[in-house]
Amino acid sequence: MRIGFSGHETFVCRTFWLKKGYDFVMDGRAFGDEDAVVALGVGKNMVTSISFWLRGFHIIDREHQGMTVLGRFLFEGHDPFLEDIGSLWLLHYSAIKNEKLYLFNTFFNEFTKERSEFSKDHLINFMKRKTEAEEVRLFSDKTYEADANVFLRTYLRSNDGKVDLEDETANLLVELNLLSDFYKENTAGKMVQWFRMSRQARYDLPRAVLFFAILDRFGEEGQSIAFGDLLEAPNSPGVIFRLSEKGLEEQLRELAAEYPGLNFSETAGNQVLQLRESFNKWEILEGYYA
Repeated sequence: MRIGFSGHETFVCRTFWLKKGYDFVMDGRAFGDEDAVVALGVGKNMVTSISFWLRGFHIIDREHQGMTVLGRFLFEGHDPFLEDIGSLWLLHYSAIKNEKLYLFNTFFNEFTKERSEFSKDHLINFMKRKTEAEEVRLFSDKTYEADANVFLRTYLRSNDGKVDLEDETANLLVELNLLSDFYKENTAGKMVQWFRMSRQARYDLPRAVLFFAILDRFGEEGQSIAFGDLLEAPNSPGVIFRLSEKGLEEQLRELAAEYPGLNFSETAGNQVLQLRESFNKWEILEGYYA
């Protein structure tokens, strides 16, 4: 995985940006066009940011410069204005498994294995440690700070008074309630903002979206998947959705009851999800949005 930060121009992705950017590209336009600012109705830096987030959420394919299946699925009829909470969970999943969004991917896959409660300094020190381990020292403190701020504000509305409250309300993934904050006194007696991303049951995560993520990560053909892998493997649903052990188990039992050909069982103390037939992940989503 190549370490990389920035690209977002310090802007968090807003709810309407992906649709706006999708329509812009589908009209045959390019973000480098001289009139892109006018056509998109945003500032020059925001044009760059919209382009960045379209790739970050894998709406546009970086290599082939075309629309992805996910982009077409959402913005050509199923939920173009992202009104369904399932669409936000889908986009979250798509972003976290994207290694190009380095901080997002390593936060869920690595950082949360170290701690579920943290300060911004912990997050910045984690990024510095990762770059030093890879012998990459090309990033400034300002870059680390900006990436940490954008990541945190993607999942939690800022309340520091430095950003516009209306803008924060429009940030794309805050409705997932993955991140919360609290204040704790440090050794100098100063109150410092901390953050918490605990593992929960995630009752607002649609089972079909969970099933899609399982099929996308582990394959659609008939097979057996260990519960431990579903919970803890890199880019697994348990890791990306921050599902608790009990919450994931409940969801899997409900999935098995809902979909014939799916079985969740325990053999010799080991829980296993069995795909007794092949499934199509996009057909699973079609059923949900129908």
